[in-house]
Amino acid sequence: MIREFIAIQAPIAFCMLLFINCTQNNLTNEISKASIENAGKSTFEDLYQLASQKNLQCIELCDAVLNTTSDQNTRAEIFFIKGLFYANIQDIKKAEQYFDSTILENYTFFDAYIEKGILYNQQGSYQNALETLQIALNLTKNNPDLYYWIGKSYEGLKKTNEAIRFYEWTLQVDPNYDAAEEALTRLKQ
Repeated sequence: MIREFIAIQAPIAFCMLLFINCTQNNLTNEISKASIENAGKSTFEDLYQLASQKNLQCIELCDAVLNTTSDQNTRAEIFFIKGLFYANIQDIKKAEQYFDSTILENYTFFDAYIEKGILYNQQGSYQNALETLQIALNLTKNNPDLYYWIGKSYEGLKKTNEAIRFYEWTLQVDPNYDAAEEALTRLKQ
């Protein structure tokens, strides 16, 4: 009788244990994801700091995050941080590549367009810079950095009136933007 009971009930008990284990694993995974997301806020700040310090550990940590997530917004932010790192060490090709990867993951990530526009400006490719920055302008407004770099692009293209207008807009949004003030003074002389 006991053998018959075990023979009938064992598969049911086994399935229940599997179900309970799966439920616990899903709960653990959800808790882990929540912890990663909460930690991610400070992690992103740390990664931005490492990128600004030109610390190679930034790339290793970014790659570790990329290997563990499929979330497009997280991936976009990580690609952007890698782009900043390479821009800071003057590896322009890799910086541009990672800004492009950011845009592929999230085409509304306007900071990637701005940084890419800055790279073009620094290379003297003012028309490419202007075209890239115009995309950012379609995505966001009242961004003093964006207005400033559009002004720099126009200045590089020898379009003084347009440059002045964008430098003035920069100062309307951020009256303490010294570089825009200096550019305006220079152009108005």
